[in-house]
Amino acid sequence: MNNSEMFENRVFGAVLVKAVTANYNADFTGSPRTLPNGVVYATDKALKYCIRNYLKQNNETIFYTTRHKKENMQPLDIDETYIELFGEYPKKEEIKKEKDEKKFLEKVNKKLDELKNDGYKEVLNINDNYLLKKEKEFYIIGQKPDDIKRIPILQNLLTAIDIKLFGATFASKEGNISIHGNVQITHGLNIYEENNIFSEDITSPFRNSSDSSDDSMQTTIGNQTVLEEGHYLHNFTINPKNTKELVGLIDNKGYLTNNDIENFKEAINKGVTYLDSASKAGVENEFSIFITLDKESKIQLPSLITLIKIKKQNGFKRKLDLSKIKELLNEEILKDKIAKVEIFLNEYALDYDDEIFDIQNVCVKSIVSDKELQKCQK
Repeated sequence: MNNSEMFENRVFGAVLVKAVTANYNADFTGSPRTLPNGVVYATDKALKYCIRNYLKQNNETIFYTTRHKKENMQPLDIDETYIELFGEYPKKEEIKKEKDEKKFLEKVNKKLDELKNDGYKEVLNINDNYLLKKEKEFYIIGQKPDDIKRIPILQNLLTAIDIKLFGATFASKEGNISIHGNVQITHGLNIYEENNIFSEDITSPFRNSSDSSDDSMQTTIGNQTVLEEGHYLHNFTINPKNTKELVGLIDNKGYLTNNDIENFKEAINKGVTYLDSASKAGVENEFSIFITLDKESKIQLPSLITLIKIKKQNGFKRKLDLSKIKELLNEEILKDKIAKVEIFLNEYALDYDDEIFDIQNVCVKSIVSDKELQKCQK
């Protein structure tokens, strides 16, 4: 597989996150989020944050992460972030259309020559508008330069892996751009049978200077709220066609590559465990599945959240039940439409039946060590 080639397959998948005496995703009161029926859940943003953080540590370009000004530690706004990553927005120069076509073209060509002598190279010509580039700088000249100013902006945005994966709503001084992400992730539901939340008191070594009560000279007492045990299951899909229309407007080059998807797999399998903090200690990746369809396949698979079970048993480990997944994927109608099935799991945290090895075209690997638990097809 050439990692620089375009990724063209659709993928259906799910990822399981374990939390033990921890808070994977808190609400604004500091408690684990719950549905009206009491079931604990996490937003898709919680998982995306972990993925972005992991990819950032791997020196991937991440757009949606907080950056600060050096002089005052103030967070950058969206335009300042763009400029820090990609350089200034395109310079524009309007050359008004004249009745005399020859005079108009002379003005355009004169400006083109000036820019080329200054080191710019022509990269695009649309309706008498010329886009030129020198290193990270873009310059647009022509009759209506605003008409194509979004093209270099889009080209830059789509080099950030988090935008390639999750899309963006880019609201800047240069206009609004909406990018439909190739990867869509659902909220994660706790599929464990229990949803036990409890609070515990904690102390601070500092007094509260704004407290005027008799206890103002004492150190402060607070509390933290955590989930006793939970197993959050997020559903996700990958569809490279989500950005196809936008890419067609830019240059028809493939922006989502095989390498991007391999990096995404690594981040979704390790990113939660990698992110360590007081509330995230005890939260870790324990399972994921990637069902890659053939390029021409148009089938739709049901949500995997309803097909994957976690069962309580004696001891530390929980039982992973993929019998419904096996039943689905071994249906005759699907056999020639699935290119491969990849399962990643933490064998130290989960017990499982050998039925997971009986799925067609399956590859089973350890999340912890990356070793193959079953010989994978190349």
